[in-house]
Amino acid sequence: MGSRGLLMEKHWALFDVEFIRISPSHRCIRKLYILEKNGYTDMELEFYPCKRYTELERRYQKSFRFCQMHIHKLNYNPKKYSPKCLQILPILNEFIVDSGIELILYKGGTIERDLSNALDLPSFNIECFKEMEKAYSHDPRTEVNCYFSQINELIRKK
Repeated sequence: MGSRGLLMEKHWALFDVEFIRISPSHRCIRKLYILEKNGYTDMELEFYPCKRYTELERRYQKSFRFCQMHIHKLNYNPKKYSPKCLQILPILNEFIVDSGIELILYKGGTIERDLSNALDLPSFNIECFKEMEKAYSHDPRTEVNCYFSQINELIRKK
């Protein structure tokens, strides 16, 4: 079955995350947005970083400030109560199980691929579709909705 066939046959969800690097080995998830194939069921969450900003090495503080200013525009800490970064897998897994998701779609991003692998769920990088136009945003909700509409257009063309 080809990739377009998978999209027609499987119950999929498309997701995107924004993260901050806090050490050489850890990327803290700061924001997640996932949207089901039906286009209605979704989840958007912010996560609390594993380390306080003052505990970060200067290079990670500097990197965060650059990303905040030029890329994701997120505060270091969420403005309202949020789960800790390390809770992402159980929260994401609960959404996937409750929704009956069989396939995860993502755009680029090794962190999305790594999360899918950690959940032991088949995943597909939609960059493989040459027709995909880039979403010029770093907001997960905006990106997912942009790619979601393009994916549905690809499915209809078949």
